[in-house]
Amino acid sequence: MDTQAVLLQVRYSAWATRRVLEAVAVLTSDELHRNLGNSYGGIHGTLAHIFQADSIWFDRLHGVPTGPLSAYPAPPDLAVFSQDWLALHDRWIAWAERLDAAAWDRPVPHRNTRGESDTQPAWRIALHVVNHASYHRGQITTMLRQLGKQPIGTDLMAYYRSIAAATA
Repeated sequence: MDTQAVLLQVRYSAWATRRVLEAVAVLTSDELHRNLGNSYGGIHGTLAHIFQADSIWFDRLHGVPTGPLSAYPAPPDLAVFSQDWLALHDRWIAWAERLDAAAWDRPVPHRNTRGESDTQPAWRIALHVVNHASYHRGQITTMLRQLGKQPIGTDLMAYYRSIAAATA
């Protein structure tokens, strides 16, 4: 397992989440909560869903028994929600930075939200979480456009370029 490649993806997801949260911070409460008929209703519902998935998978990776996604409510206040979510990303990164190849390959037994048993290596779970968030961030981009707002880029290549610019 290429530990640095997986860690890079975990960092990317935190970067992209931060950018999306900054982009939606300018929305009115009505815009944030409006049902746009997409994904989980609208922007807040979709953000909450990503947050819940990030949270439940983090717990599963740490052997915490999990139940429904509703056990991971998103705070209604966007500033508090953003702070909580970014703190979760900090925990993801700190955890990922400590792993060696064997730890990334470690099987993680867990139960899905339907209570079904499954086991996946930690690296697959981490990449799933990144991919899941990317999918739904794309939906948020569409919803921002529906509201006449300017979405912010969260492409992986934009992240790579930001890293290169920061080290230049």
